[in-house]
Amino acid sequence: MFQYVYPQFQFKSLLRGEMLEQLRDYPKYYLQLSFSGFAEGVVSGCKLSWDNGKLTVGPGMVYRGGHLYFMKEPYSLECEPDNRRRYLKLQFLTEMKELRQVSGNTRIVLAHEAPDPACEMELCRFCLQEGARLRDKHENFEDFSTEFDTINLIYAPYAGGGVSTLNPVILKQFARETFQNRTKDPYDVSFSMNVLANKGVIEEECILEYLKVKLDGEVRDQSTYGMYRGLLKVLREQEQGGGRQDKEYQGRRSVMLL
Repeated sequence: MFQYVYPQFQFKSLLRGEMLEQLRDYPKYYLQLSFSGFAEGVVSGCKLSWDNGKLTVGPGMVYRGGHLYFMKEPYSLECEPDNRRRYLKLQFLTEMKELRQVSGNTRIVLAHEAPDPACEMELCRFCLQEGARLRDKHENFEDFSTEFDTINLIYAPYAGGGVSTLNPVILKQFARETFQNRTKDPYDVSFSMNVLANKGVIEEECILEYLKVKLDGEVRDQSTYGMYRGLLKVLREQEQGGGRQDKEYQGRRSVMLL
């Protein structure tokens, strides 16, 4: 049956072991239930920035293997140009079991090898050329896929229900540009409003269903890159006059006005 139990601390009363266990277990159970069924990825934070030859990962939280990993302070590492693709990766180390605690640790590395899904998670990728600066701000939605001198977040998983999803930063940019395009398509408006209302956190299933409607069929590549390419195609259709769905909507409206 459902219940809740909180310890009562009183003056001059003994502090028993089970009282401390209740304080320990409550937040642990809450987090376990809240993220039950989630796929791995960034949960919040972990903002990336580059300055004076250093790449910095901001404080944040990631989810992996049923555990939440926290980083309270920014972490910086050397990042000089080398004209080759590099991956910023999070390596998950073997769980440490000690007398009074169990801990899971990670290591942040910059390497030319793609992440190993068995023990690593991608945070970003890029190719920094000699004499260039690594851009950490994107001018528009298409800029997220710029190959050189730009942080690429498309392939980095963001924690979602069942399957990892796109980074909220990418989805919010899509929503902004959709409204800039003045589309009248109710699907575009509804999807973009949901993106902004949920601070960019949208489940993979919702993105795919939206793309199926907009692209008139199945989405063959359902990876984060495939979803990004699909959304980019939608934006291009909006810029060219609204696309099929928008024209159908405008046609129905014209009939009603007559």
